[in-house]
Amino acid sequence: MFLDKVKEICSENKKVAMFIDMDGTIVEYRIFDGEMQIIAAHEQLLNEKPITPIIEVLKEIDKIENIDLYILSLAKTTKIKEEKKVWLRKYTSFIKEENWILIDKEKGEYNSENRNNIKAEKMKEKLSKYDKVILLDDDHKILKQTNKDLNNSAYVFHISSVLI
Repeated sequence: MFLDKVKEICSENKKVAMFIDMDGTIVEYRIFDGEMQIIAAHEQLLNEKPITPIIEVLKEIDKIENIDLYILSLAKTTKIKEEKKVWLRKYTSFIKEENWILIDKEKGEYNSENRNNIKAEKMKEKLSKYDKVILLDDDHKILKQTNKDLNNSAYVFHISSVLI
């Protein structure tokens, strides 16, 4: 069980950070014209529902004393970034706003060349405060790159790990 694994990681380390993706991880995807696309790309994020079982597990993880939860999400536009903030306030108020890392493509904070490793870079910036970091994401390329870049400092989990 995912919660037990996180508790185990926390018991083996003094301080742990968990970085949580949004689209497809805590926010539902939508199907448009027969293909899966991130709903935020259609600027309708505010209407999207949380993936409640994931949110409930995150609430339990938040009760662990030596873990800090972070949102770590990419936004294609500044408008989407702002919509994500509104959505987070509504559904994940237990995660402090200062722990929201929303990376804006429109402002040049990431691009297609560094898309798969920008999350690892943001996690590296926090490593001095933590013994271990955890990434929960739905994107296999990002998970693989983070595992490669952070090696022994990080645990990476696909969202399916939480649902099993």
